[in-house]
Amino acid sequence: GKAFDITYVRLKFHTSRPESFAIYKRTREDGPWVPYQYYSGSCESTYNKVNRGFIRTGEDEQQALCTDEFSDISPLTGGNVAFSTLEGRPSAYNFDNSPVLQEWVTATDIRVSLNRLNTFGDEVFNDPKVLKSYYYAISDFAVGGRCKCNGHASECIRNELGKLVCNCKHNTFGDDCEKCLPFFNDRPWRRATAESANECLPCDCNGRSQECYFDPELYRSTGHGGHCSGCRDNTDGAHCERCRDSFYRLSSDEGCLPCSCNPVGSLSTQCDSYGQCSCKPGVMGEKCDRCQPGFHSLSEAGCRPCSCNPAGSTGECNMETGRCACKDNVEGFHCERCKPGFFHLDPSNPRGCTPCFCFGHSSVCTNAVGYSVYSITSSFQFGEDEWHAEQRDGSQVPLQWSSETQDISVISDSYFPIYFVAPRKFLGNQVLSYGQNLTFSFRVDRRDTRLSAEDLVLEGAGLRVSVPLIAQGNTYPSENPLTYTFRLHEAADYPWRPALSAFDFQKLLHNLTAIKIRGTYSERSAGHLDDVTITSAVPGAGVPAAWVESCSCPAGYEGQFCEHCSPGYRRETPGLGPYSPCVPCTCNGHSETCDPETGVCDCRDNTAGSQCEKCSDGYYGDATAGTALDCQPCPCPGGSSCAVVPRTREVVCTSCQTGTTGKRCELCDDAYFGDPLGENGAVRPCRLCQCNDNIDPNAVGNCNRQTGECLKCIYNTAGFYCDRCKDGFFGNPLAPNPADKCRACHCNPYGTVNQQTSCNQVTGQCECLSHVTERDCSACEPGFFNLQSGRGCERCDCHALGSTNGQCDIWTGQCECQPGVTGQRCDRCEANHFGFGPEGCKPCDCDPEGSRALQCREDGRCECKEGFVGNRCDQCEENYFYNRSWPGCQECPACYRLVKDKVAEQRERLQELENLIANLGTGGETVTDQAFEERLKQAERDVMELLQEAQNSKDVDQGLMDRLKDINSTLTSQLSRLRNIQNTVQETEHLAEQARGRVEDTEDLIAMASDMLEKAKMAADNVVSVLWRSVGQGEGTGAGCLVFFSAFSHCRSKLALKMSPF
Repeated sequence: GKAFDITYVRLKFHTSRPESFAIYKRTREDGPWVPYQYYSGSCESTYNKVNRGFIRTGEDEQQALCTDEFSDISPLTGGNVAFSTLEGRPSAYNFDNSPVLQEWVTATDIRVSLNRLNTFGDEVFNDPKVLKSYYYAISDFAVGGRCKCNGHASECIRNELGKLVCNCKHNTFGDDCEKCLPFFNDRPWRRATAESANECLPCDCNGRSQECYFDPELYRSTGHGGHCSGCRDNTDGAHCERCRDSFYRLSSDEGCLPCSCNPVGSLSTQCDSYGQCSCKPGVMGEKCDRCQPGFHSLSEAGCRPCSCNPAGSTGECNMETGRCACKDNVEGFHCERCKPGFFHLDPSNPRGCTPCFCFGHSSVCTNAVGYSVYSITSSFQFGEDEWHAEQRDGSQVPLQWSSETQDISVISDSYFPIYFVAPRKFLGNQVLSYGQNLTFSFRVDRRDTRLSAEDLVLEGAGLRVSVPLIAQGNTYPSENPLTYTFRLHEAADYPWRPALSAFDFQKLLHNLTAIKIRGTYSERSAGHLDDVTITSAVPGAGVPAAWVESCSCPAGYEGQFCEHCSPGYRRETPGLGPYSPCVPCTCNGHSETCDPETGVCDCRDNTAGSQCEKCSDGYYGDATAGTALDCQPCPCPGGSSCAVVPRTREVVCTSCQTGTTGKRCELCDDAYFGDPLGENGAVRPCRLCQCNDNIDPNAVGNCNRQTGECLKCIYNTAGFYCDRCKDGFFGNPLAPNPADKCRACHCNPYGTVNQQTSCNQVTGQCECLSHVTERDCSACEPGFFNLQSGRGCERCDCHALGSTNGQCDIWTGQCECQPGVTGQRCDRCEANHFGFGPEGCKPCDCDPEGSRALQCREDGRCECKEGFVGNRCDQCEENYFYNRSWPGCQECPACYRLVKDKVAEQRERLQELENLIANLGTGGETVTDQAFEERLKQAERDVMELLQEAQNSKDVDQGLMDRLKDINSTLTSQLSRLRNIQNTVQETEHLAEQARGRVEDTEDLIAMASDMLEKAKMAADNVVSVLWRSVGQGEGTGAGCLVFFSAFSHCRSKLALKMSPF
């Protein structure tokens, strides 16, 4: 049942080819058989076809043709018949574009119909035997073609049912790839051509559907035929590109949301792309589900407008009931009246009505009549108008007035702001400016402004508020004059900080003490102020000032603002002024009136006090009883006042003259003396006792009330008048400062004669023992000690050289010694020290192993044990060596005495060489080359002899022998070099003119020779050093004794440096 594209059909006959046969095809399984080709020697009679006909361009190319070309009886066997499906068909060369031919070559089945045999005419004779000898025999049958996949597959495969199908590509499917895959219907299915694969394209459903179909009408109109179906996310359209009706979305990548328009308030159920429904008049909201501000009662006709008083409402009303939303201080269905405690319904007032001020005494007020608008202004036409400038700390700064611009200005030289300060006419009681405006014109010289929260400041009644310059809708200052307006009201719309209540804001304005306008906003800037105005009100005709209140006062108050107490009333708290409540006067029945501010009564009936609560001076009694006879005259001399003792009811005088006391003023008071009534003789007025301020004024009984003698002197004083110091004290008893009066002597008992405790009462000096000093005898004189002995101080007697300063310890007498010095007087060296002198004593530092004792002689030299030498006894004597296993220095073996003798001999020779070198250095003697060479040879021979003697020693170290050989070799080499130098010198004698230049070369060679000799010396020194170490380690007794090699090497070094004859 698989369709193929047929290219040819070929048959090979084993017998002769038929006279007539036809080839048929079937385009689809179970479809009708369609003639493909006719072969006949009698086309017209057998198949009703023209023999060897052809198809013209434009004719039906799907018609079968007939030909007699292959109908002959010969060949009798092996005849071929080949049918090409496209041969003779005009569109064969444009096959890809010919649907007719594409259909023509398609076949699922091929049938060959053999209609008539070829004979030799035997059918005329009709011989059955002969006729039965003819038959059809096909030896080969072949069909050429390919799987029909319409160009969308390269192979056919077996499906799961075993059926042969195309392995489709290009988003196609079907047995012949004859259809587009589901969701790949954006364009109509087409057969693939050589020029284009014509693959099926996916539908564009914007990711909101997986189903679509091909829509020819859509394809013709848009070029895209994929029509989506089953769109998700509430979308619709051929490409799910739009929302369904009554849905919307905010962006293309989001799903659609339901509009949910209110059916009552909206004109349609459809909303715009933002979800906003179309609302009926007076309706608002995204869903048209509520009334607009100023409307109410949502219905089919929309919302009805509110009927609110514009002065008292916010312009809105309840959406359901229509009740207006009133400003804070307004009430009523339509906000048509002020709340209790408020007055003056004003459209410009953000709270609707102004609270009653009335100094806090009443909440009932109305608009006052007879007041007109009044403006307090400063236009600066003729001067500064008493304005001044100051910094934030209150210090004043200069202010300038310009006659040209008629304004005032300030200039700042720092970042600290400068303020314009208003004069007196803007201050004081400005409560009638409450709710009105403060305006002024202001400009700066540059725009670099840094605003603050205190650009405009109001102060008064202990309160302070401020706002930034740009508050209340004002703009930033510029170089051009701008008008600034500030409402004097506490509402949040006018952000005065800190926030005050309405009462406190009016209280501030009632006693306004300062208005400060910031003038500078940056460093080295200037600010200019002009046309300052505060709107207020005054009694009289003019433009009515409806914001002025008239209060209905309660009992006890009167005045337009309840600012006064009624007669018979007073302020409850004096000093608070009109803010204090009024209460009835309290006069205990002795007055009907009192001062309204202080509450002081106008007393009568011999009473006194702010409330007539006591009797007047000279009277006594109970003034609070409330009768006219409450107070009676006092029985005291001189008419002084008196009082009644409550328990005994006895009358006692209370206002005796100064210094007198007693029930009838018959005694002198404490701190006074005399006899005021002459009860003990003549009358003596009471006088103040004279104790020179040396008594406690708060004490009782300071002096005798009859004689005046002082009895309780303080500050360590004594005497009839406390006019001297007590024993054991000294100072000035009459000094005004108590600290400067009498002080204790505090004599030191160890330094005072007979351990006395008293001193001179004026100077305070104690009587001291011998060599004792200070006022209190508490210290020894310099150079003395032992105060604690109680017999006076002893002399230190420190040694002049051994002590540092001649002073000693005040307790022990120990002098302060120089380094290394000891003794109480510092008169001797410490142990193991020597050299007593001005700088002290030096340490001996004797070597404990080589010294007989650690104490040295006076010259510092230590006394050495046998075999030791040196100032410190820290070296072994010559021809001695130090053996670790033997205590002290041990003498070398006897054989080394011969070496010692040789060393002495070589020392004499070395001394001669040193003398010779000294002579060469001073130029005092000329040594010939021959003589020098002889001496150098002699030195070499001496070294060889020493070497031979060393070799003869059986205990010599082999390393020493090697080093001596190296020294001998070095000396031989240097001798050779010196001979070369000699030859050079002889040559220079004959070449006098050239000698100058070669002298320098010669000197360089000499320097090299000296360097080599120095190295030889170092080598010799190293040998000696090794020998000494080996001796110290006990490696040999003789090696440590060859110390003379070091001296010899030293001599050779000097010789090398001094030998030049030039």
